Amino acid sequence: APPARQQPDPPAAPEPAAASGVGFAVQVGSFSSEASAIALRDRARAQGLSSFVESVQTDSGRVHRVKVGPVADRAAAEQLKAQVKARLQMDGLVRSHP
Repeated sequence: APPARQQPDPPAAPEPAAASGVGFAVQVGSFSSEASAIALRDRARAQGLSSFVESVQTDSGRVHRVKVGPVADRAAAEQLKAQVKARLQMDGLVRSHP
């Protein structure tokens, strides 16, 4: 049997960059269904991407946005967007965070 790969668990909370109050995240999806958002978040985490769901109230109801990150600056966010494209075959949108 091949040796088991040591792979750290993805963090449950966003990286400390979010604590600084200024940063960026890559939005990869927006869903009315929380279950759909969680499924995409888990898929991103399975690909090694730190990911979270942000729920917001809009005029048309509650929306669950799936985001990857956050990272400290736009250049890092652009690199993250390229990783999202490579690993998830999805086009992300760079958004300021929080």
